[in-house]
Amino acid sequence: MNIIDDPKKYGSKGQTWHPEFVAYMKAIVTHPVYEGMPDAIKNDGKIQWEAPSNRSSGIYQFTHNKRRDWWKKKAESIGIDTSKDQWISKTAKTIHPTGEKPCKRCGAVMQIAYVYPRANLIKRFKKQVGDEFEISSLDPINIVLQNTYDIYGEKVFEIIDALLSTKDLKVPNFDDFDDLMYWIVDEYIPKESSVLSPGAMSNAPDRFDGFHSFNRCCRGNADTGRHTANMQSYTTDRRVFEFWSEGDWIAADRLMGLVKSKLRNEPCADGGSGSPSADHIGPISLGFCHQPEFKLLSKSANSAKNNRMTLWDVHYLLDSESRGIKIVSWYAKPLWDKRKSYIDNDEKALRLSKMLRDDQRNAMRLLCKLFDAEKYAFLVYLLELEYADRKVEFENLRSVDFLTVYDHIIETPRTTKYSSEQKSRRIRVGFDALRTYKEKENRHSFIVAEDRVNLLVSQSIEILDNVSIKIKKLDVELGHILFPHDGVVSEDKLRNFSSTFPKGKLDVFEQVKELLVHAMSHVGQDISEMWNNDRYVREESDL
Repeated sequence: MNIIDDPKKYGSKGQTWHPEFVAYMKAIVTHPVYEGMPDAIKNDGKIQWEAPSNRSSGIYQFTHNKRRDWWKKKAESIGIDTSKDQWISKTAKTIHPTGEKPCKRCGAVMQIAYVYPRANLIKRFKKQVGDEFEISSLDPINIVLQNTYDIYGEKVFEIIDALLSTKDLKVPNFDDFDDLMYWIVDEYIPKESSVLSPGAMSNAPDRFDGFHSFNRCCRGNADTGRHTANMQSYTTDRRVFEFWSEGDWIAADRLMGLVKSKLRNEPCADGGSGSPSADHIGPISLGFCHQPEFKLLSKSANSAKNNRMTLWDVHYLLDSESRGIKIVSWYAKPLWDKRKSYIDNDEKALRLSKMLRDDQRNAMRLLCKLFDAEKYAFLVYLLELEYADRKVEFENLRSVDFLTVYDHIIETPRTTKYSSEQKSRRIRVGFDALRTYKEKENRHSFIVAEDRVNLLVSQSIEILDNVSIKIKKLDVELGHILFPHDGVVSEDKLRNFSSTFPKGKLDVFEQVKELLVHAMSHVGQDISEMWNNDRYVREESDL
């Protein structure tokens, strides 16, 4: 029998199940580890994911009990004592093939392990480093600690005991961040600390995989604003723009962190209250570089600015460019160069912002085509991993005219495993953001120069089809790591891949990049010719 995997066929009361979740259901139902699960597929071909205990009639009345028997036999087969408490949840965690699952409502993928901060842990962080520290209950603890280390440096060793110790779990002394991170992953998380929560609560045998269908992101009503499709789309877009923009991302991320700590008491350019936030003068959502230079704006002003530029922004970017600073990514440069000299008022700055927004989405669509063609090594090349091989500090960092200013950047080689952790995260999150963006690319699509772009992309793929065996092996290796048959992504393999990826310029990749720049020049030309189109022009009455 063919399994029905159309999301429109699932759900009730006007609420459909997220496509990511439906795809996950099919993958789990057909996975060998769940072989023999009773009543997996209903007579109509739909997956029977839920088996509540309160069914009082029907042909699936006893599915719950039959599945409980299945779980008991599975537990015994892997050596779990079914007379002990929580045996069924322990079994569900042990056999789960991926260690993560998407949410039925919003599709956000979260780990099933205890890795997400509870409210009391968030309070501990705020107490130790200040209320301005941004920490989400949806970020894994290892990522939270990475952010803490990036912002506050070795202070993390002074406060780690106060942050993570509980009555049952004590934190050893650390003076090396790599050692701390490996302890977190290998020791702390498996012991299920009381200050952490799982991404999905256990719920066997009610649910096929043994976990609640709603992840932490959509559990309860305390944070309903984060459940919306708009919030999920924003997160996806923000990540795909940030990770696929050019620029010294290590230095930029470090400086953003220092704005939150060392410059926390500086005034905001807009006069707003509270600690300042770091504003990209050239928004990365429009294709500008993620570079270590920011304007200090209040959080509300920064949020309101979004992906819009003012006349001041454009003039500042032009001045930076005249001083030899690279301010725009390769894919946005053709359009920027065509129209940057036309900006003499705020309306035209906004007009160019709208054009660059469309241009950026055409660029991401282009990258999605390379993703579909499995040209993974070239895409990794575009992520500029080599920036992670240095540690940066800013000499005499200060705020001048509400801008971040420093005498110069102090660079030291980073030889620890932390650099490979940074690289592997950049690959993992960057590729995941691109994949998710690809699945939603029709939301804001305004496609131009499609035939010319497709031709140049095809030529690029043809070149990449004929690269050296060494590069082809990189494509295959990364494909196996990111999309393994058993669904389990090996972090160790990804770290090793990222640390051994070729450094420096690669001629064949530069050749392909030139073709893609040519493709984006067509996009830029077509959009530029719409300068007076109603899509971009804002009436004076609207200003």
